[in-house]
Amino acid sequence: MSVVDDVKARLDILDVVSGYVNLQKAGRNYKAPCPFHQERTPSFIVFPDTQTWRCFGACGEGGDIFGFVMKAEGWDFAETLRELAKRAGVELTPRTPDQQQHQAENERLYGLIEETARFFHQQLTETPQGEFARNYVARRGLNEQTIKTFVLGYAPDDWRQALQHLQMLGYQQDEIIEAGVAIRSEKGSVYDRFRHRLIVPIRDGRGRTVGFGARALRAEDTPKYLNSPQGPLFDKSHLLFGLDMARRVIRESETAVIVEGYMDAIQAHQGGFLNVVAQMGTALTEEQLRQLERYATRLILALDPDAAGVNATMRGLNVARQTLDGEERVTFDPRGMMRYTGTLNMDIRVVSLPDGQDPDDLIRDHPEAWESLIAGAVPVADYVIQQGTIHLNERSSYQEREKAARELLPILTATESDLQRSGNIQTLARRVHIDERTLLQWALHRRAVQTRPAPALHEQRRLARPSAAQVAAASSTPSAQREGFCLRLLLEQPDRLYSANRKLRELQGNDGTLASGLASLNAEDFSRPDYQAVFRLLLQALYQDDLEPVDYFNQHLSPELSEAVALLPEPGPVQLRGVLPKALTAELLSVMRDQERLNTLPEPTTPLFVEEALALRYRRLERESNEVFFLQQDAQLLEGGLPGQYATQIEANRRARELIQTTLRQMRTIARD
Repeated sequence: MSVVDDVKARLDILDVVSGYVNLQKAGRNYKAPCPFHQERTPSFIVFPDTQTWRCFGACGEGGDIFGFVMKAEGWDFAETLRELAKRAGVELTPRTPDQQQHQAENERLYGLIEETARFFHQQLTETPQGEFARNYVARRGLNEQTIKTFVLGYAPDDWRQALQHLQMLGYQQDEIIEAGVAIRSEKGSVYDRFRHRLIVPIRDGRGRTVGFGARALRAEDTPKYLNSPQGPLFDKSHLLFGLDMARRVIRESETAVIVEGYMDAIQAHQGGFLNVVAQMGTALTEEQLRQLERYATRLILALDPDAAGVNATMRGLNVARQTLDGEERVTFDPRGMMRYTGTLNMDIRVVSLPDGQDPDDLIRDHPEAWESLIAGAVPVADYVIQQGTIHLNERSSYQEREKAARELLPILTATESDLQRSGNIQTLARRVHIDERTLLQWALHRRAVQTRPAPALHEQRRLARPSAAQVAAASSTPSAQREGFCLRLLLEQPDRLYSANRKLRELQGNDGTLASGLASLNAEDFSRPDYQAVFRLLLQALYQDDLEPVDYFNQHLSPELSEAVALLPEPGPVQLRGVLPKALTAELLSVMRDQERLNTLPEPTTPLFVEEALALRYRRLERESNEVFFLQQDAQLLEGGLPGQYATQIEANRRARELIQTTLRQMRTIARD
C-alpha cells in the first residue's frame, strides 16, 4: 500500500470536510453550500461510500480527500500529503539529519517571531509607553477588534528591550538576529531593529508569523515603513499581507483586490472588504500572482494614484502577462489547425483612485465610494492604453507614437479572445494614430520571433517501451493501475498528450454540448491525487520553454511524488504484434533495424496511449454519471428529480461516452487486423 492509500484509509472524508463546512445528512450522502463559491441552494455533495466529493453547481469540480484539501488550502500535493499524513499518523520517508536540523531551526525561528509579536502587542495594549502608538492607531480609525485580529503592536523607544525579553526566554543573540528582530553593528554590539514604531505582524498564507512591518511614529524617523530583512522565513516577494485571512472570501467571490500597503489592507478588512490583500510596497511579483491564481479568477489592482503607484501598476500588469499562462503556447482551432497564442487566464482590472487619496483614506472616510470604485474597475486594456499614451499629444512624432504602441502591444494582445484582441488594437490605433493593420503586423511579427518549434522530445527519451505482456496486464488490472500505465506511456514521451487531445477534439467536432465531456486531458481524469500531481507537473513541463520537458520534470519532481513515479508499471521492449496492423509489421521491423543503428526508435505505442487516454476519459465520465445517478435516487436530497441543467449534463456525458466507446471499438478492430 502506498503512503497515499494509507492516508486515505486512515482518514474519513466527512471528518476532514466538516472542518471547513457544515455538512447535513441527505440520505446516504451529505450536502452543504459549496465552500468554493457563493450559492443559496446546497450543491456540494460528499459521498461517504466512495470517499469523494463533488460540486454540482458553478464549480463543477470534485475529487477525493486530497483534492478537497488542496483546493481549500491552496496547497500543492506535497504540502497536502505532509499535513494529512501528520493528521493520520502516517510516517513519510524519514528526513536526513540535515533536513531534520533545518526543520528544527525553522520551527524555533517561528516560535521566536511569534513570541516577539506577542511582546509588541502587549507593549501597545497594556503599557504606559504604548499610549503614543495607541493614539496614532485611534487617529487612523482602527478599532480594538482590528488591533486584536491583526495583533498590532508597538516597538518601545529603547535599544535593547525586545532583545532582552527574548534572551530571558532562552533565545540566543544569533537566532534573534537571524529572525530579523535585532541587528549587530560593525563594532559588534547588538540592538533592536524596531524602535518607537507601530508594529504590524506579517503572516504567510498558512497564518504563521514570519516577519514584521513597522511604521514610523516620528516624522523625522526614516524610512517611513521598515520591514523585516530577507531571511529564512521572510521573503516579501513571496508574501501577500492578509492572504491568510482573505483567501476564503477570495475563493468564494473569485475576486482578489490588491492594495499597496498593509495599512490599506487592514482598513479594508475593518470596513468589511475581506478579499483585499497588500503587496507591501513592492512591485507585484510572479510568486504573489501564482498564489492568487489558486483562488481567484479576477484580479483588481487598486494602487495609489501617484506616479509611483501608476508605475507599480504597469509593472504588475507586465508581470501578470508573463506569469498567468502568458507565455506563447500551442493551441488548436476547431479544425485542428495549430496556432500560437499568448493568454491571460485571469480577468485583470484596475481601479483609478481619486487624486490625493489612497485606499486607506477612501475606505475610512467613504466606504460606499470604495465599493463603487471596485465594482466599476476598468478592464486592463483600457487602463494600459490610457496610462501608456498619456504623454502623447498632437505634436508627438511618429517615432514616439510607435515606441508607445510597441511597448503596449504585448499586454493588449495577451488574450485568448480574437474579438478582445481586435478591439484592443482598434482602440490603440485611434489613440496613437497608427493604422490598425500596421499594429497587427507588429504584434504578429513579435509573436513569430518569440515562438519556437516544439523540441524533439524523442531525442531525449530516457525510458523504454512497455511490453505486450504489460499491456495485457494493464488491460485487466484495476482502474488505478491502468491510470498508472497511462502515465507511464506519457512519461516515456510527454508529447503523446497532443495526439490524445487531437483525438478528443475530433470527437467533439463543432458540438458545443460535448465541450466539457471531450475537453483536453486534465488532472481530474485520474482518480489518485498523486497521479493528478504527476500529470500537472507534466503539463508544466510541456508548457515551458527553458528546458526539455523530460529534464524539467526530473528537476521539479518532489520527493513526495517520487514514490508515485517509482510505482508506475515498469517498461520493457515493445512487442508489435497486436499493436500495429499485420501489413505494416514487417515493414516497421525493417525500419526499426535501420533506426536502431541510428539510435532512434519508432512510435508504435502512441496509438496505444491514445486508446488508453480515451478509456481514461470514459471511466471519468462514468464516475461522474454514477454520482449524479445516486443523487437521483435520493429523494431527501433532490425532491422531484434533478434540475434541467444537470439532466443536460447527464445526457451530454452519455453521448460523449458513446462516441468514445465507438472510437475504442474501431481502434481495437484496426489493431487486430
